[in-house]
Amino acid sequence: MDTAIEKAEQKIEYLSSDEEAMRIYYERERSLHERANMISSAEERKAIEIAKNLINMKIPVNQIILATGLTEEEINRIK
Repeated sequence: MDTAIEKAEQKIEYLSSDEEAMRIYYERERSLHERANMISSAEERKAIEIAKNLINMKIPVNQIILATGLTEEEINRIK
């Protein structure tokens, strides 16, 4: 077996047996997940803001879909 893989497996085994290391790992994972959710929410809010501006500019819905990545249903809810 590859030495790097063996080392990684040993490290995983060691860390999974250490409660404090596992707590830190899960906290980090939770933090990364929360950050990803915040970024996603911010991107969605920005797409909605752009869609509102394009709607006010009388841009056709099909072009707003292309510009924002929103669905036609989402755009119609904004109107």
